[in-house]
Amino acid sequence: MNIKKELAVFFIWFRNGICFAFTWLLLLRLIALKVNGIDTISVTQLIEMLLWTAGGVLLFCIAFRKLILRKTGFTARLTLFMVLITAYEAGYFYHEGLFTGSGHAYEWLLFSALVVLMYLICLAIYSVYRKKNGERYTVALQKYQQERKLANE
Repeated sequence: MNIKKELAVFFIWFRNGICFAFTWLLLLRLIALKVNGIDTISVTQLIEMLLWTAGGVLLFCIAFRKLILRKTGFTARLTLFMVLITAYEAGYFYHEGLFTGSGHAYEWLLFSALVVLMYLICLAIYSVYRKKNGERYTVALQKYQQERKLANE
């Protein structure tokens, strides 16, 4: 593995992830503020939102790029990411005041159910992707074996 190239791609993912996630979060926050009749957002709120976004994107890049975890499969990476981002999100919710104290059971139940649901959806999508690629690989291998068989006759 070329560490220099991997590091460059890591930072490209980091930059693009921050841009994408921050834009969406800003759009959602602006909609929520408008619905609640609030017409302004402070610079401090924007900076905090940017820093929290950067932290989440950093977790994503660590989990899914091969800079740190070189020989880990997708399912293990996804599991690691879900564990890290769940703890990170809980910290964010406490910071924003959405969770207070030890929280209510229904808040944690809803939060946990959403995390597990998203995890299962990701695994289902990956399963379909892996199956489709496996079938394509099998067809290509059979074609290659047939060509080799004909060439050796």
